[in-house]
Amino acid sequence: MGRGFRIGARRAAIVASLWVVLGCATPDGAPPAIEVEPLEAATPWTHLEVADGPDDFKFVVVSDRTGEERPGVFDAAVDKINLLQPAFVVSVGDLIEGYTDDTGQLASEWEEFDGFVERLDAPFFYAAGNHDYSNTAMAEDWQRRFGPSYYAFSYKDVLFLVLNSEILSSVAKPGTPIAGPDTADAQLAYVERVLAEHPDPRWTIVIVHQPLWDPPGAKQEPLPAWQAIEEQLAGRPHTVFAGHYHRYVRQVRHDHSYITLATTGGGSEMRGIDRGEFDHVVLVTMSDDGPVVANLMLDGIHGESVRTLATRDLVRRLDHVVSAQPSWVPGSRFREGEQRFELHNPTSVPIVVRAELREGPDLRVSPATLEHELAPGATDEVTFTLRTDGSRGLETLAPAFASWTVEAPGEHAPVRVENTGWVFPDRRFPVTRTRPLRIDGDLEDWGALRFDLTGWPRREGGVAEADLRFDVRTGPDRLYLAFAVNDPTPTQDPNRIAREQDGLVVELDARPAEERNRNLSFRQALGQGDFRKIFMAWLNPIEPAPDPIFDAFMAPLPEGYERVVVPTDAGYRAEIAIPHAALDAQAGEPWQAFRLNVVVQDFDGDDPHPKLHGWRPSRYGLVGLAVEGAGTFERP
Repeated sequence: MGRGFRIGARRAAIVASLWVVLGCATPDGAPPAIEVEPLEAATPWTHLEVADGPDDFKFVVVSDRTGEERPGVFDAAVDKINLLQPAFVVSVGDLIEGYTDDTGQLASEWEEFDGFVERLDAPFFYAAGNHDYSNTAMAEDWQRRFGPSYYAFSYKDVLFLVLNSEILSSVAKPGTPIAGPDTADAQLAYVERVLAEHPDPRWTIVIVHQPLWDPPGAKQEPLPAWQAIEEQLAGRPHTVFAGHYHRYVRQVRHDHSYITLATTGGGSEMRGIDRGEFDHVVLVTMSDDGPVVANLMLDGIHGESVRTLATRDLVRRLDHVVSAQPSWVPGSRFREGEQRFELHNPTSVPIVVRAELREGPDLRVSPATLEHELAPGATDEVTFTLRTDGSRGLETLAPAFASWTVEAPGEHAPVRVENTGWVFPDRRFPVTRTRPLRIDGDLEDWGALRFDLTGWPRREGGVAEADLRFDVRTGPDRLYLAFAVNDPTPTQDPNRIAREQDGLVVELDARPAEERNRNLSFRQALGQGDFRKIFMAWLNPIEPAPDPIFDAFMAPLPEGYERVVVPTDAGYRAEIAIPHAALDAQAGEPWQAFRLNVVVQDFDGDDPHPKLHGWRPSRYGLVGLAVEGAGTFERP
């Protein structure tokens, strides 16, 4: 059937058999019948019209296994799929961690994954995700292993079209395709040809990794290349399955279902159905009326509308009901003040906002609880009073926290979102002048470090086990930062990447105020390339393994940058130096201020999820609870 059907020798026979419409259950094509002995009166059954027709079949769709894989989930899913006995299994990509051009590493990762799918009773169809197809070396490796990265097959007059989103728009550089043997133009021409050769199947199933019709950002338009594919699909019944975001949502475009799946082992906070965060496989039954979608999860079976676009939009709106307002302090010490939160109902239904305040070791907050009703479109403001037992320096003042719950009527039941935000006074900190410092990990020449997070509370509750002290100083031509971490449970492994072991994350943004004060969600920042515009570094007690994913999405460290990390009996010390020229380049002029956050990443035991202990709330978390301009330093 042409180039797009060369999918590898060991799958060629499978595809060939699937391309042929198999025979019906009865010679005359009539639906299978239930045979019973005739009864003259009452019968112990309702009727004998069976649901399965001669052309019905079932297939399974699996979602992202990787992108912060949670080991064991996909492995267990294989056994569950075998219990379902589908005709075949298709994926939406992200099968290996990838993001490497090391052929040995790729071979190892593909060998591991192939070991999973070889246990399947049914045929398995591969699709390329960004973790599988993120550079030219991986694209060429894919072709050697699997043939083309886009192809099609047909079964019982249902056409399956498996596409490669990465040659339309790569994740690391949106709008730029991954270079390799397959191209966007060739894929589009292939789609046109296959659809022309199959003008009237009873249904078309499209499989693609990135949901290119639903890019991050409320006002983002679908990718033009995707719109061209949609134009070719117009007029035929079809359903589209994607993955990538690790959050389920079903939406309707042009009167057709577009379903973005959650995960089958990929990274997820697993916050439940309203968030679209769960592990599942999708069992699709092809009937005369089209596909019937069942989401099979550990806690039950749900239909395709388990989470719709309306629910997703409602949750997103509820996430933005609460907005923290900066509480700037003019001096260097704090005794009493206020922090305001704006409450805005952006929905068309009434909502209820509740808050519970958790005091910190330094801050007393009143009132301790709050309940507030907001009519549709209404905006209000609530104020909390902050007090300390005595005048305290803001360099060491620990925050308090507010746990927010926002509730609104939903499609199936009330929708409730819960988030925790910081409550704290802040100031614009001066950067202390210094003579040139030697970057050697010996902090004796720094004296006392001004910023001390010892005994600080964690947002999730409890007290951080790892303590952080740090300071910032400016010399004649370089900016210096020093860090001292005490960690009673060090996790250090040279075979792990930085993100998988203890260390510090340093974010520094010297861009103009309008840009550096802006808070974005993580996906918005990723989609807009924001991480490539700031300084971001990981500091680990030992040299970690290379992290190609970090390298793909973050800016390279500037010329003249220096760093050293020295393990100690109690933890580790670190120093870095950044040339003023690099900060000037960010600012577009001689820098006058920058925004800084320092986060301790602390793994404990076998827990794969680190405890994060930050100096300021993340600007890349929930936008409403990120505080504008938090952690600003000014040049003396």
